[in-house]
This record gives sequence, C-alpha cells and structure tokens, in this order.
Amino acid sequence: MALLVFLTFLTLFTNSYIPIWMVDNERSHMNEVVDQFGSLKGKSDMMMVNFMINGQSNLNMYQTITLGANGIPVFASATAGLLTYAPSSSNSSVNVNFNYSIPGSSVLVPITPGGKGDIGGGIVELYAPNRYYVQQWIGYENGAILIKQYDGQAMKAFPNLMITKTDKNISLAWTQVNLVGSNASAAGTGSAGLNLNLIYLDSQIYNTSVEGTVVFTFASQYYNAWWDYLNSTLTSKEKNLIKGVDYDLWPAKAPTLPSMPNSAPVPITLILKNVHIFTYSRASIQMTVQVS
Repeated sequence: MALLVFLTFLTLFTNSYIPIWMVDNERSHMNEVVDQFGSLKGKSDMMMVNFMINGQSNLNMYQTITLGANGIPVFASATAGLLTYAPSSSNSSVNVNFNYSIPGSSVLVPITPGGKGDIGGGIVELYAPNRYYVQQWIGYENGAILIKQYDGQAMKAFPNLMITKTDKNISLAWTQVNLVGSNASAAGTGSAGLNLNLIYLDSQIYNTSVEGTVVFTFASQYYNAWWDYLNSTLTSKEKNLIKGVDYDLWPAKAPTLPSMPNSAPVPITLILKNVHIFTYSRASIQMTVQVS
C-alpha cells in the first residue's frame, strides 16, 4: 500500500508539476535571450556611435548568449538551443537603390552593372526547440530584433530607419548593418559568446535626383514582422505620408505564408518618393562565435 501511494504521488509529480516547472524554465530562458539580443543591438549601435565620434573602429564588444534552458535534476533534462551566425545570408538581405544628383548627371547608387543596388544584410539567430514552451527563433538582422514562432512573428526592437516629411519633401535616414565574416554555429545547453568587431562605417548624405525615389527590398524569413513594422511606420498619423504619393509598399497586404523554420525568405519592397535628403550609413560588423 505504501508503495502504491508513493507511485501515485510520483506520477502526479512527473505528469503535472514537472511540465509546469519546465514551461517556466523555458519561458524564462526565452525572456533572457531577448534581453541578451537587446544588449547585442545596443553594443552594435554603441560601436557605430564611437566610430562616428572618433573616426576609428577601436572599440570591440562581447556578448554572451544562453543557448539552453535549465532542466530538472533526475526528472527532466535541459533544453538545448542552436546559435547560428550567417553573414550576407541568402535568407536575410536588404537591397537599396536610389539616384543622387551631381553637377550635370544623375548617378545610380551604387555604380554596379545592371543597377542591382547595394546588397547587404546577414543574421545572427538563436533557435530554441522548446519541448514544453512554444518553439521560438530570435534573430538580429539589419539592426532589428525579431522573434518568430509557428503562429506568428513580431519585431521586438526597431531598425535605424527615420522618415520625416516637411511640406512635400521627405528626409530619409537609414543605417544598414552588414554582417561579414564566416558562417558559424554553436549548439548545446550552456552558453556561447559573440565577439563583435566593427570593421568600417560609411555614412554619406545624398541629395537625391529629381525623381527622389529610394527603393528598399528586404528579404527575410521574418517577413511578417518586417511588413507589420513598415506598414505601421508609414501609416502613422505623425508621419503624414500618403500612399501612392509618398510611398508604396509591396505586397500591399501582410504575407500569409506559414512561419516555418526553413521557409524561403519573402521579399518586401518599400518605395519612398519625393525624397530630398537621404542619409545613408553602412556598417560592416564581424562577429565570431566562441563556445564557453
């Protein structure tokens, strides 16, 4: 009888209490990782500000990323995670095209055959295959922090995109974060470190041509998050932008494709018109993955 009572309580503990405990562990881990990616963005921005002030890339940074959630001794193992660094990835890119005026001509930026524009991007991402809490992907790309799960996507921190309209003219500022270096990854239940090194930062102010058109094409697996951010920014009352006159956004509605882990990136095109001044900054940041 005593053994039966013991087994009953053990079954109750393993079937009810352990899952609740593990849900809390995995949820706390995801909150911790979001904070760590926020620090990653902050340190990247700090290196860029330091370069603008001093003109030198002499400030390196280090950021720890916790890979997995804690387990419960004897009853539940820890949940492992996968950290991936993919510079200039085909799954994460941004293309910028515009014209600017110089005496006697209008020049496509950059000057490339076929006018393909300036292509950059790249992503650092943590995949958490949670067993009790919802599985999630958290990524840093183009200065934004994004989160994805099977039932939706969200942008937790915005990129450095500023749009200001004065009368009929638009002033535009965009900081493009290009991740460079070699692909790398780390998996496990411990922690990994990212060594951050700003290779170079180029910032120019362009007087755009008569057309005043700047075209952004974002390709990302976090396409819904990017679309929601762009649409909410463009339609805010403070911006006072008119669709079809000041901007166009394609697709016109949020993509409805599923948020599958290996789904192909969906291109989202933003066309800004009547742009008078374009402040265009391009940062090249190299990250190396170090396993603790």
